[in-house]
Parts: sequence; C-alpha cells; structure tokens
Amino acid sequence: MARSEKAGGDVRRTGLFGQTRMTLYASRETHACVRRAAEVLGLGSGSLRLLPVDADFRVDVGALRAAIARDRAEGLRPFCVVGNAGTVNTGAVDDLEALADVAEQEGLWFHVDGAFGALAALSPRLRPLLRGMERADSLAFDLHKWMHIPFEAGCILVRSEAAHRRAFAYQTEYLAQMPRGLAARPSMFSEYGVQLTRGFRALKVWMSLKAHGAAKFARLIEQNVEQAHALARWVDAEPELQRLAPASLNVVCFRYVGRGVPEERLDAWNRELLCRLHESGVAVPSYTTLGGRHCLRVCLTNHRTRREDLEFLVQEILRLGRELSAELEAKSV
Repeated sequence: MARSEKAGGDVRRTGLFGQTRMTLYASRETHACVRRAAEVLGLGSGSLRLLPVDADFRVDVGALRAAIARDRAEGLRPFCVVGNAGTVNTGAVDDLEALADVAEQEGLWFHVDGAFGALAALSPRLRPLLRGMERADSLAFDLHKWMHIPFEAGCILVRSEAAHRRAFAYQTEYLAQMPRGLAARPSMFSEYGVQLTRGFRALKVWMSLKAHGAAKFARLIEQNVEQAHALARWVDAEPELQRLAPASLNVVCFRYVGRGVPEERLDAWNRELLCRLHESGVAVPSYTTLGGRHCLRVCLTNHRTRREDLEFLVQEILRLGRELSAELEAKSV
C-alpha cells in the first residue's frame, strides 16, 4: 500500500523499473520482516535505512530527519517510516508521536509494527505507552502472540479503505459483483490483499473474544508486564546479574556476569549457561545481542506464568552460573 500510494506513478502497471529509487526508514531494532518486505516488493534491502537508537533502544528521530534530507538531496524518493510498538529484542516503544509528526511533515506513509506490543493498548493503564500509534496509516500485529490465539492469526489495520483497495483490487468478468443473488456483496476480501482465496482465520479470534472478552485479555497483558517488571527488579538486586535494557513492556534482557569474570569471556559464558538452562528443562528463555553483548531474553506472553516461576528462574541461572564458574576455575588450576 505504501509503495503504491507514494511511488508517484502507476507502479502496479509499470513496476519499479525506471522509477526513482524509493527509500524507507526504521530503527536498527526493527524486525527483519521489514527488510524482507523491501526485498519482496522489489525495492531491495539497500533502500531500507536502519537508523541508530538511543540508550533505551528507541529510534533516534533526529537521525531519521537527517537521513530523509540526505536522500532527498541525492534525488531519491523517501516514502515510508516504520515505528516500533514493542521491538522484538527489548520491547522498546519508539516515540510514535514524533514519528507521526515526521511522516506528516515529509508526506510519508507511517507504518507501525506492533507485532505483540500493540495489544498492550487493550489495557487503559498501558495504552499511554503507545501514544501516537493511532496516527499510523497502517498497523500490523499478531493475535497469536499476546492474545493466545492458535497459529496463525496476524492482523493489519489500514486507515484509508480507498488506499487499501487501490493497492490490490482488480476487475475480472468471473469475479464481477452482482446487485442481487449469491454474488451480491459490497466488496470482496480478495480486493484487500494478495490472496484470492484464504482460510477463515478470523473465526478463532472472534470466538476467543466472545468467550473471554477484551477486558480479560487486557488483565492478562497487564499481568505479564507486572511480572516482567518484577523480574527486572530481581535481576537488578543480584550483583552476579546485569540487565542490558529497560523493561518497558514484557521483555527482560540480562546476562550472568559472575564475580570478576573478564568481559571478553562473558559472551561464551552466557551461551553455555543458556544451553545448560534449556537442557535442564527448567526454562527456555530466548537470547539476543545488545550493544555487542550476548544475553538472555525473557519475553512473557503466557497467561500461566507465575511470579514464583520467575523467582525460580533467577535462582537457577545463579546456580548454573556458579557451577560453570567452579568448573572453569577447576580447569585453570
């Protein structure tokens, strides 16, 4: 949709060949699906500008403005800004109000990737964290994440119905709309995406909402966020653990640093610790690299998680870290 609306020509008919190169912008913390989208759309990953982030892993808005100005000066066509409503690495939420302002001032499409974080808007208490998301031209999120819907259940909301149809609709004799009968309908789902036929994924979402209600999902989301904040406090209270990012939503990133362990050994140390933790059957946290440092990543989306589970996780990480430390000391003797 963004490509069709901002290309400056009939890109559906002529394609991108001969067109001014189009550029889009996102933070370096943005999910790799944005790069893949640029490649699939024929823009090329070289058209994606990955911008620096601040200490809280939120996009640098000043760097965004500078990148847009630089590309315009070089004769390129900026067309889209991507904001994060909960990054996959740390759960960071970009300054969506500021990004919406930039997009509006520069005449760009504003897309928000809210894969799991957008659903925090169900909670009145958490909704202010996502201020500015409502200004997006398009918003993507996954209901199979923080709403516990079985795979797969992704959703995209588009501000302009007309722009949505312009990007995908086409007319054929065998799909012509009729004023009456079974073929009578105001529109067809195939006019809003690349699939002509598709499964009824929305049914399981509708049934879950009818059975439980949006308020219950909001309470469960709040519960996970509170648990993540509690885990962050427990990590901060342990001298042998080091948190590497703020815990704004439901993601906590930290590593075992032991006592006096050389910095150059910590990455390998934490990789081994994570493997032992998985193999023990205690827990299966993920992992990532922040600022060049390998760390454990705990992302809480399970409604069955309890605070005591997280307390136990911290104690097991400490136990395994000390066990690993003792083994290495024994080898060096």
